[in-house]
Amino acid sequence: MGRTSELQALDVLLAEAKNAGTALLLLGDPGVGKTALLEAMAHHARADGLRVLQVVGVESEQELAFSALHQLLYPLFDHLAELPAFQSGVLEQVLSIRDGSTPSRFAISAAALALLQAAARRQPLCVVVDDVHWIDRSSAEVLTFVTRRLSTCRAAFVMASRGGGHGFMDPTGLPVLHIGPLAAPDALQLLDSSHPGLAEPTRRRLLHESEGNPLALVELPGQLTDAQRAGAEELPATLPLGSRLEGVFAERIRQLDSATRFTLLMAALDGERPGNLADIRAAQTAAGEGWNEGQLETTERMGLVRVDHLGEQITFRHPLVRSCVVHMSPGGRRQAAHGALAEILRGEPERRAWHLAHAASAPDEGVAIELTRAAEHAMARGGAAEAATAYRRAADLSQDPAERTRRLDEAAFAAGVAGLLDTAHELASAQTTETLRGAAAAAYVQFHREGDIDAVYRILPQAMAAAPPSTEPKDVDAFDDAFYVLLNTAVWGGRPELWTAVYNELDRVSELARMCFDSVADPARTAHDVRERLDRATATLSPDTPLWRMNWLIYTAMYLDCFTYYDGVWRDAVGHSAYDSLRFGVVARAHEAFMRGEWDKIEAIASQGIADATEHDYNLVHIIFTYGLAMVASGRGDEEALRKHCDTIVAWAQPRRMQLLMTTPNETWARAAVGRGDFEEAYLLTSALTPPGELPPHYPHFSRVFLDLVESAMRTGRTEEARAHVEAGRQARVDTISPHLAIILAGAVALTAPDERAGELYEAALAVPDASLWKYEYARIRLWYGEWLRRRREYKAARVQLSAALELFEQQLKAPLWAQRARDELRAAGVGVGVPDTRAGVRISAQERRIAELAASGLSNKEIGRQLNISPRTAGAHLYRVFPKLGITSRAALRDALGEFDEVSSA
Repeated sequence: MGRTSELQALDVLLAEAKNAGTALLLLGDPGVGKTALLEAMAHHARADGLRVLQVVGVESEQELAFSALHQLLYPLFDHLAELPAFQSGVLEQVLSIRDGSTPSRFAISAAALALLQAAARRQPLCVVVDDVHWIDRSSAEVLTFVTRRLSTCRAAFVMASRGGGHGFMDPTGLPVLHIGPLAAPDALQLLDSSHPGLAEPTRRRLLHESEGNPLALVELPGQLTDAQRAGAEELPATLPLGSRLEGVFAERIRQLDSATRFTLLMAALDGERPGNLADIRAAQTAAGEGWNEGQLETTERMGLVRVDHLGEQITFRHPLVRSCVVHMSPGGRRQAAHGALAEILRGEPERRAWHLAHAASAPDEGVAIELTRAAEHAMARGGAAEAATAYRRAADLSQDPAERTRRLDEAAFAAGVAGLLDTAHELASAQTTETLRGAAAAAYVQFHREGDIDAVYRILPQAMAAAPPSTEPKDVDAFDDAFYVLLNTAVWGGRPELWTAVYNELDRVSELARMCFDSVADPARTAHDVRERLDRATATLSPDTPLWRMNWLIYTAMYLDCFTYYDGVWRDAVGHSAYDSLRFGVVARAHEAFMRGEWDKIEAIASQGIADATEHDYNLVHIIFTYGLAMVASGRGDEEALRKHCDTIVAWAQPRRMQLLMTTPNETWARAAVGRGDFEEAYLLTSALTPPGELPPHYPHFSRVFLDLVESAMRTGRTEEARAHVEAGRQARVDTISPHLAIILAGAVALTAPDERAGELYEAALAVPDASLWKYEYARIRLWYGEWLRRRREYKAARVQLSAALELFEQQLKAPLWAQRARDELRAAGVGVGVPDTRAGVRISAQERRIAELAASGLSNKEIGRQLNISPRTAGAHLYRVFPKLGITSRAALRDALGEFDEVSSA
């Protein structure tokens, strides 16, 4: 009643779901009618032939990882066979159908989306999610992921949440429908239809007090006496709206006997799961409270609950009933209910552990142990946030001070894994006893969130020096964890004074940690045998290998540019789900994608990585992914994007004195300068990083500017400087460190060689094993070789090399300035080469076109988002797809490009 416009909006959503997915968030105060709208939508959806899936957030289940996801996906398990085995296995593991190693949040989310897509192919879906604010964090993150990727899934997602907050759900970018109070005429109609015959003064008072809230309009009159409703007796004073509505239910609850109230309390504490009635009945009997089926009829008749006897399920008529039941119950009764539920849940250790924890009124080591096991199980399923909560509560219940400290450390570590850096910092700071793992957790937060190098060095070196030598595995792991943070800080800090503390502890770390140090700290001098050591370490891996140790291997391989070679091997060795949960693996994939010339791939990985880093305050990781985008922009000559990325990096790194990050502008602008042929600028920029003839200590990125320095020196007449730098590479034997460095050095040797030897050296460079894997360097060498052949008037041979270079630059790297260089050389070699018009046959969607037109008119992404009711990030993503379709790299070129596109399209 009074919701015509809202129902029309929901009907439009259902109609759209038959073709493409869409989502909507309903926001409103308790009792305003969100649940009624969801029920109406579900009814319309069934009538329209959609399959309806219903999820209800439950406050008592917020600590159970994936409890809401279970409600959503369990009815769809008959579609599991349509998914790849890996994805079906992830879902079975997450929903506790089978055991396995920790799945990553991305793997869980992608599998959930795939299952929904599989079901939607057979029949469009209508998913209604009530009480979003009570959904557990893990489920909320998966729902956030899914609702942003519904374009290929015929599903209408409608979620309802209280207006004061969304819990763990991130509503950014979702269309929102605000459900306000009923208009005065509609409120009057609802009141009269629900409670006809009210006296006029009573009607006026109820309309005033209800403020258009439908639940209050329906419920409040029922609590009045006949005399009050007839106007013969003064109405009672009422409380403000929130408390008043709970008071309505409270009065009904007070009328129940003790056993019936205990039944409702257990239903409130155990969650509204299918089949919960059997557990509640058993727990009530175990608690000695007695059981009477008639008590359910009473509560149902009073409008407090709904009972599905066939499905053995009891649900509350409104969330406020559930809240009221819990709040009205004394602490002792709540503890007794939790204890009774724990007693009958011995086959479900995670739920049992939480009920035991809530039942405990004092430290209890036995309960702490069970809750610690629940935390470990949550971590194994990828529920790190829930594990952190469980470890924290276990610490509160610990009787042994040493175990309390250990559990707080584990809670801090789990919180860091979950990206809850504020929580990790709080837990690490709460320790009264300084421990090495606690210090490592605190330093980890300071480094990744704040980028505070000085704070890390105030915390870690002292703690590491104070740690007694030990060969116990847990102590070795704790020391390695601390060293991992210290080494990372020294690498990115890039300042000479930072390395003293690293070298002081070098003899105390494991072989894996030492191998990683040799790879990243000063590779030109220490990395020559690391590849063989990495092979040996890989051969010892098994599913029992502690997951965190994999970061050492990933870090090592990344700086040898061989991560892709091991990636699949490591995933198979330790388990796909566990391996994919490692955030550093995503960083390594982005790095390797650039090195292998898979530049479209790095942009996709970096965009996803930045979104994750932003959500979890991993500010350093955000900047590292931005660095990856800057490298692509520099290679493609997109100077507008490059300037934006470099400005972002400098603004963050400069005040924190992160010197390695501060080399980014020189490195990337030099790459861009070489691409456009400004070799003087490129030489000045690269020689400031690595003076000719020197490979500076503790500068692991020397290889990224090696060829740019050599080429720019040669092109500006600085032949001796170029040859000195090549000789430094030879003396350092950098070609024995990795295959990538082998082709870099071989190309530089050929470029600087005397004319009579250059041909054979170019051939040798191109013959380096797997040389073509490194597309950027390989294309450059073929370009140089073609130029050399063309100058010698060996035009036929030159055309072969130049054509290959052009294809790589134009089709694979999409580097227009480099492609133009190759094209110019081909013309000089007697080949007519035009610029392909890639716009012919390209389609731009209506949404892309609208966003492009708004951007061309001068609107920012934020302004576009506000006008089209989309997020600024979505607007930017559309523009990013439009630019290559129009053959441009900046917004300034949009207006002309759109006109030209129209001409091409109509031709």
